Amino acid sequence: MIFLKYKQPKAEHVQFQRLVFGLIMLSAVLFQKVEIVYIFFGFSVVAFLTTINYSPTTWLFKFLSFIFGRQLFTTAPQYAHSYITNKLAEIFEDILRIMGGILIIYLYTVFPLSAWMIASFMGVAMLVSSFFGFCLSSLVYIGYQYLMKTFRSKDA
Repeated sequence: MIFLKYKQPKAEHVQFQRLVFGLIMLSAVLFQKVEIVYIFFGFSVVAFLTTINYSPTTWLFKFLSFIFGRQLFTTAPQYAHSYITNKLAEIFEDILRIMGGILIIYLYTVFPLSAWMIASFMGVAMLVSSFFGFCLSSLVYIGYQYLMKTFRSKDA
């Protein structure tokens, strides 16, 4: 995001990124390996720095599509609007994923059970958002927009 010009990502790339991150997090919980959470955290930082269009998950999507000779999946046009993000919404999503990864890594050293509970919730939430387009970070972004609109109207 810092070095590359922002271009709105395709719905398929957003959907695939959420799917991959959800599977990474759930595999960390399933195998109880905090090292996998480090991978999740690293991919989240890279996605934040490069945007969805140039993230490792998008490159994986393009590579697998090349190998199979067609896209892995497509998003139906009537549902594509659920996966449309803008720059600020993508920043919110990336920062919340990074903060979630840091929280899980920290809690693992203090309260491992709570870390795995949060990781389970994050993984399931990301899988749900990959199939329905509903994302918790989007709700945070909508709340942020509402608060900014409320504060601006009070100042006027």
